[in-house]
Amino acid sequence: MKHENPVLPEHDPAGPLAKMVAETRYQDIPVPVIDLAKRAILDTLAVTVAGSGWEVCPAIADQVAEWGGAPQATVLIHGHQVPAPMAAFANGVMARAIDMGDVHETGGHVTEWNVPAMLSVLGIADGAVSGKDFLTAYVTGAEVGVRASAALNLVRYHTTWGMPGEWNGPLCATASVARILGLDADETWNALGMAYTVHGMSEYNKYSEGTQMARVQHSFAGDTAVKAVLLTRRGVTAPRGIFQGVPSGILRHVAWDDVRPELLTEDLGTHWQLAGGLSMKPYSACKFTHSFIASTVAIIQGEGLDWRDIDRIDCVGSTSARMTFEPAAAKWNPRSVPEAMFSAPYTIAAAAMTGGFFLEDLHPDRIMNAERRELMRRVHIVADPDHADQFEGFTVAITLSDGRRFTHVTPYVKGHTRNPMTWDDLAGKLRRCAPFAAVQLPADKLDMLVGLCRDMERIDDMRRIVDCLTPSHPA
Repeated sequence: MKHENPVLPEHDPAGPLAKMVAETRYQDIPVPVIDLAKRAILDTLAVTVAGSGWEVCPAIADQVAEWGGAPQATVLIHGHQVPAPMAAFANGVMARAIDMGDVHETGGHVTEWNVPAMLSVLGIADGAVSGKDFLTAYVTGAEVGVRASAALNLVRYHTTWGMPGEWNGPLCATASVARILGLDADETWNALGMAYTVHGMSEYNKYSEGTQMARVQHSFAGDTAVKAVLLTRRGVTAPRGIFQGVPSGILRHVAWDDVRPELLTEDLGTHWQLAGGLSMKPYSACKFTHSFIASTVAIIQGEGLDWRDIDRIDCVGSTSARMTFEPAAAKWNPRSVPEAMFSAPYTIAAAAMTGGFFLEDLHPDRIMNAERRELMRRVHIVADPDHADQFEGFTVAITLSDGRRFTHVTPYVKGHTRNPMTWDDLAGKLRRCAPFAAVQLPADKLDMLVGLCRDMERIDDMRRIVDCLTPSHPA
C-alpha cells in the first residue's frame, strides 16, 4: 500500500457525492452542461441502435427474453419485455458493442454506462420521469463516474497495473438509477457501496485477449446498478468506505502515489468535471486510435494521395495508447472484431484506404483483407513518454515511395468538447448506425428520436424515447 489516507467510513468522500446526486436540482446545472448531456445521450442511443445487431448482443437479448419475468422494461430495438435488471443487462452491452460511445479525458467511458440502465428503470419509477428529471440524473451520475476515475488517475494506469476495470462505470450507472428511483442521499451512498463491492474486473485483462468482455462488462454493470438500488430499498446494507474509508477504500490500496482524492469533492455541485474533455466518437474503434485515424485521413485527403504510393506511416502516440499497438505480435495481426477495434495499425491502414473508420471496416473479410494487412506492415508506432495519458494530438507522418513526406497533428479530433459534434453531426451518425440494427427502425422514429433528445427538457415522460427505440414487432 503506497497511499495512506485513511478516514472512517462515515467520512468517506462517497457521502458528499451521494448528496450531490440526490439533492441537485435541474436548475442548478448550467445550460451548456445540459446541452452537452442531451447530445451525449443521443450519441449513445445512436451507437445502441447499431450495437443491437452486433456480435454477442442478439444472443444476450434472446437470453434475457428466455429468462423471462415481470414485464417491467424494454430491451431496446429487440422489443422484449423483461424485468428491469435484465433489460439493463441487455441494453448495456448494446451501448458498448461497437466501441463508439463517448470517452472522457480523465473519466473514461461515461454515457454508455448510465443511460442504458436509466432507460431500463423508467417503468418501475413511482411516476413518469420527465426529461428534466432524466437529465439531472444523467449529469449527476456521470459526474460521480468522471470524478471517481479522475481521482484514481484511471487513464494513466489502467493498462499498466490491471486496476479494477473502469470501476467508475458501475458507480456512474448506480448513481443515475438511484436518482431516477428517488433514493435519498444516504440510500444512494449505500447503493454505491453495493456496486463497488461487486465489480473488480481487471481493466487490462478485459482487453488483452481480444474477447467480448470489454462490452459485456457493461451488461453486468447495468444489472448491478438496478439491483443495488432495489436491494437498498429492501434494506440491504453495503460498505460506505468506497474511496478512503477504512478498511476497503480503493484509494488506500492502489499501487501508486499520485491519486488525487481532492478531485472527488472539489467544487462539487458548482464545477462539472463532466463538461471538460468529453469526446463523442466519429470512428468505431478505441479512442486511443482516433488521433492516428484523423491525422492519417487529413494527410491522404488534404494532399490527394493514393494509399498505394505509401512507403511507410510513422506515428507517435502517448504511453497510455500503447494498449493499441502493444504487444506488436497481436496488434499487427488482428483476427477478430475486438482485436481490430483495439489495433492502431489496423485502424490506421483502413483509414488510409477508405478515408475513415466505421462499422463496415470491422467485417471479418476486411479485417483479413490481404491489401490491408500488407499496408499494416508499413505502419510504425512509438510512444512518447512526455505524453503519458493523452488521447489527442498524436503525430502521423506518411512517406511515399518517391520520398515525399507529409506530417500532421490533429489537436482535437471531431467530437471533442473543443471540436464538438453538432446536432446535425449526431443525426448523421444515427443514420449511419441505423442499418446495423438488429431490427430496422422506421425513418420517422429516428427523426423523432433526434427531436426528442434536442428538446429533452420539454419531455413529460421519457418513455417516449423508449418508444422510438422499440420496433412495432419484437425480434
